[in-house]
Amino acid sequence: MKKFINRPEDVERQVVDGYVKSYPALIHKVSDDVVVRTHRKRGKVALVSGGGMGHEPAHLGYVGTGMLDAAVGGAIYTSPAVDRISAGIEAVAPDATGVLLVVKNYTGDVINFKLAEEAAREEGVACDHVVVNDDVAVGTPTQREQRRGVAGTIFVHKCAGAAAEAGKPLAEVKRVAEKVIDNVRTMGVGIAPCTVPAAGKPGFTLADDEMEMGVGIHGEPGIRREKMEPVDAMVDEILDHVLADIDYAGHEVAVLVNGAGGTPDYELALVANHVHDVLSARHIGVWHTYMGNYLTSLEMRGFSVSLLRLDDELKNLLSAPADTPAWQQGEASLAEDAAPGEDASPKQVAASEASNVPAAEATGATKAVIDVISTVAGAMEAHKDELTELDQPIGDSDHGINMARGFSAARALLPSLAGEAPAAVLKKVGSTLVSKVGGSSGPLYGTLFRKVGVALKADDSLASDENAVRCLAAGLSKAFVGIEDLGGAKPGDKTMLDAMQPAMEALEHARGEDAPLVEALAQAADAAEAGAEATVPLQARKGRASYLGERSVGHKDPGAASFALLMRTVANAVAAQAK
Repeated sequence: MKKFINRPEDVERQVVDGYVKSYPALIHKVSDDVVVRTHRKRGKVALVSGGGMGHEPAHLGYVGTGMLDAAVGGAIYTSPAVDRISAGIEAVAPDATGVLLVVKNYTGDVINFKLAEEAAREEGVACDHVVVNDDVAVGTPTQREQRRGVAGTIFVHKCAGAAAEAGKPLAEVKRVAEKVIDNVRTMGVGIAPCTVPAAGKPGFTLADDEMEMGVGIHGEPGIRREKMEPVDAMVDEILDHVLADIDYAGHEVAVLVNGAGGTPDYELALVANHVHDVLSARHIGVWHTYMGNYLTSLEMRGFSVSLLRLDDELKNLLSAPADTPAWQQGEASLAEDAAPGEDASPKQVAASEASNVPAAEATGATKAVIDVISTVAGAMEAHKDELTELDQPIGDSDHGINMARGFSAARALLPSLAGEAPAAVLKKVGSTLVSKVGGSSGPLYGTLFRKVGVALKADDSLASDENAVRCLAAGLSKAFVGIEDLGGAKPGDKTMLDAMQPAMEALEHARGEDAPLVEALAQAADAAEAGAEATVPLQARKGRASYLGERSVGHKDPGAASFALLMRTVANAVAAQAK
């Protein structure tokens, strides 16, 4: 891997610092991963967007007058955690009449942004969201809920941002955002992969003479992989799909020719040239063309084409002034803006500081639980590369990295929890996983630990094997339901639930047989491993793997694999304690 970086673990923070130091008159950092406008709006709706980093200039490059009020970044290609999104909302909400969240349609983003929205509403903030799903390479026109949010998101930022800047109320700003979503379609192609710095190797492979038609912005596979074609043929195929999805006849369009990060402008110009020729031949007028790197995929060699069907309202919103690091247009007035913002003080997750708190030595059941969790953290670190390799062909090459990071943070928290009851330890570890893992795995694994903690608190005793098995079975059952509700998946969808369900059933069976704890956990671990293996022939129906369709068959689900690893590690650790 050859990149202009320092340590991979410092990349995201240093990217944010580089932007805010380069554009101090426009953007201001309130934490390592939350960027806000330097000059805040007062008495208007605020727009908050974001997602995993690696797509620069999206999203922090669109923070400023006429577009976003805050951008929240996660680790590369990984949704920001709930607490970071909440921090972004908290940074802008006090001056706003409402907050609109602009979310790209990826499971982790949708889950985390919705949870942050719910938390904001509980605090009295008028908060709503829209989900961008413009990628026609995924799903049919009647299956738009399956579609990824890609470069068309930039049009949502611009038009909704202009509506908010004009003082429109929250319902109107949301209506504008949804109007853009309903009228924009995108499709892309890739000819060379990118490398996530923490992974150290490309997220997918293509031969020198191959292309991936319909590639996603995280390197997810598209419609087909074929021999390279002339660029005009690629554009023809992309426009065939885009123009077939909605009726553009009789409308003018805004065109976005977006580079994936490693495609030079002269090649993007070839794309734009043929896009104009095709649209002219089909009697579709081009109102304006935007060409360049707007939403990238690290250094991927590729491009996408977005078409936004226009009316007078959308033309006016696109024409409205804007002043951001990545989009300057017209004279953006700051007359009504506040003075440069001070550092916000968003709530900090207690877990992030807890490792510095001195604590007494843990004893009894608390010590047993802490030791098991520490062992699990070690296993996640040891198997980080294996889990990441499972994620490469069907995900975005970061599952092992994210799991290791989250459990490492949980292990750092453990010394401060020595005086807590076992139930409290599990719940606080769950909160840390939500905060630190990111993506969809953070909320899902956080839910798992918290639900087991809730079940244990109902009894608050691990004094007997019978009680321990009962609490674990009840907790796993509650976690299963919670994860179903949160992610919308069911057994058979090729997710972690396919390993959880047999483990849960094995624990229930062991409880009915009055099996000792060590034996019950061994049976649950066996069942989880069998469940994970059983995902290999399944076709994914949820998450990023679902975008592959039949190409997801033949690969083990990484979430199921990490759950099976967790269960086996717990079983082995408890068995070692019993000796």
